[in-house]
Amino acid sequence: MILIWLVLAVMTLATAALLALPLFDTRKMKNDSQFALAVYRDQLGELTRDAATGLLAEDQARAAQAEIERRILSLTEAPEFRPAREPSHVLMIFMAVILPLLGFGLYLVLGAPGLPGQPFSQRGEASTAAPSPELTALEASVEAKPNDAKAWKALAQGYVAEDRAGDAATAFGKAVALGADDAETFAAYGQTLVLANGGGMSDAAASAFRRALAADPSNPTARFFLALAKAQANDIAGALTDWLALAKDTQEDAPWRQVLMDHIAKAARRLGKDPASLTGGEETADGTASAPGIAAEDVAVASALSPEARVAFISSMVVRLAKRLKKAPDDIEGWVRLARAYQALERPEDAKRAWAKASVLAPARLDIQLDYADALIAGRNDLERYLPPEFVEAVGRIRTLDPENALGLYYGGLVARLNGDAEEARRLWSQILGRLPEDSPQRAQLEQEMNKLAPAE
Repeated sequence: MILIWLVLAVMTLATAALLALPLFDTRKMKNDSQFALAVYRDQLGELTRDAATGLLAEDQARAAQAEIERRILSLTEAPEFRPAREPSHVLMIFMAVILPLLGFGLYLVLGAPGLPGQPFSQRGEASTAAPSPELTALEASVEAKPNDAKAWKALAQGYVAEDRAGDAATAFGKAVALGADDAETFAAYGQTLVLANGGGMSDAAASAFRRALAADPSNPTARFFLALAKAQANDIAGALTDWLALAKDTQEDAPWRQVLMDHIAKAARRLGKDPASLTGGEETADGTASAPGIAAEDVAVASALSPEARVAFISSMVVRLAKRLKKAPDDIEGWVRLARAYQALERPEDAKRAWAKASVLAPARLDIQLDYADALIAGRNDLERYLPPEFVEAVGRIRTLDPENALGLYYGGLVARLNGDAEEARRLWSQILGRLPEDSPQRAQLEQEMNKLAPAE
């Protein structure tokens, strides 16, 4: 290793010497007189031609010739050679010694001599995780059959499984372009476009959902997201009507029914209506409407036990859930139950990981995003100075799903305050004050937080 460094040092000094050598060469001279003499000779030649052709009178030609000859004679009185420029000793030292040393020191600080070489074409892929063998096989299948719509659809589903919504949308788009015209493909295409757009409805996604309904008017995914598009366009009443109609056509054991009921409850509250009276169910403790027939057996059992027995019961439930989720990692409700169980056992880090998994599986579920954000900052007393990056991302999703959500407004204010935008934090928090009772402790605490903000200019 030392030999390599010695070789590199010698090469560096040799390069610096070659670059600095012209600075030390003071023998180089330039001959301005020779250049001027050549110019004057050309002028004499032109003068002779002009006089011969009659362009100049004889007396004018003689006078001009005399002036040029006088200038030629004056050149002989000046030194024939002079140095090209005076050498700069400071510049010589800087180029030959100090500059290489500075470059070497900078490399020791910023460089990575132990890093192996890597082709440029592969450097952009270094920051991403290696694809799974299954996904690699799907990509190979597409390369072998680039015009096969089924292959592109399978690849899109593989990207969905690895949470690569943008790539999934591109693959679904390829499948559609190659003739995949079934409602499920159109609906999945639109859903991945929404996810890739951070939860926002784009024209391309809305078009995909409409094509899905044209192929199958009962497609639940397309119906749900087109209603969501109305909600994002501030047509809350229209969205609620569509979601209620979808709820009537949805079985109670449908895995995504709770997501639908949450959106119904949220839309109903924004319109000043009782969610339970609209859905025929009851409103849960967190303010969301529950679907009829959904029980909470585990909660009921645990609440009837002694503290010690409750911990043992929840621990056993955690073990059962963890084993089941290994076999069914896409069970959203399972991850939610596991996260809440970890919270009951006061295992916050495990709870965060479970909420993170549920958050990825259900990016459009407001309740999960809110619980995930809450778990990320639970117990922290330094929110004015630091917020986890995952929390900031979750708040962005919450604000996209429901810009009027009170907890989302509060979290958005926390992010704005950390970014130094006191005006934005005050604006968001002011929207919450009107919803809180005058004598509520939450209102007093929020007002206290707002008073700490920098004064408005």
